[in-house]
Amino acid sequence: MNWVKRLVIVTVMTGLVSACAVSPKTDEATLTASEAEQQKVQARLLEEFRAAVTSMEEGNVEEATERFEQLAKQHPGHTGPLANLGILALGAGNPDLASKYFSAVLDLDPSHTVALNHLGVLARTAGEFEQAERFYRRALEADPAYLPAILNLAFLLDIYLGRPDEALSLYEQYQTLASDPNPRLEDWIFDAKNRI
Repeated sequence: MNWVKRLVIVTVMTGLVSACAVSPKTDEATLTASEAEQQKVQARLLEEFRAAVTSMEEGNVEEATERFEQLAKQHPGHTGPLANLGILALGAGNPDLASKYFSAVLDLDPSHTVALNHLGVLARTAGEFEQAERFYRRALEADPAYLPAILNLAFLLDIYLGRPDEALSLYEQYQTLASDPNPRLEDWIFDAKNRI
C-alpha cells in the first residue's frame, strides 16, 4: 500500500538493550553465559522486529499487525511495536485505535516524538487545535530537530490558527534542517510572509 511508504516507520525499540544485573558473587563463567544468552534473546527480538517492519514497508498490513501485536505481548515494556501498531491503525483509518496505541507508548515514554507527533495529527484532524499544538510542542521539546513535528506545527499555526508569524520561523527552521525539503516550501514561506 502506498500510504505505508509515506509514513514514518519506527525502527528503534526503546530499551532493547538492558543491562544485566549481576551480584558481586557471580563468577566470570556464569556472567559470560548469562551475557551470551541475553545477546541471543536481543538478537532474536531485533530479527522479529525487523521482519515486522519489512512486512509493514511491503504493504502487508495484516502480517505486520500480527507480528507487532505478538511483539507487544511478548515485550510489553517496548515502545516500538506499539508505535508501529498506532501507525498501522492510523493508515487503516482507525483513529481511535491509533490514539490508544500512541497513548500506550506515552505511558512507557512520555517524550516519544513519533507518538506525540501522531497524537498531534489526530487532535488536529478532530478539530482540537490547542491539544494538537501541545502535542507538537512536546515532541519538539523532546527533539527540537524532529522534522515531522516542526512542519506539522507550522501548518497548524499557519493554516488552522492564523498565526503565520510563528509559522514562518518553523518553515525556515524546517528548510534549514531538511536534507530534501518539500518543493512547495518556498511557496508556503512566501505566503506566510505576505500575510504577516
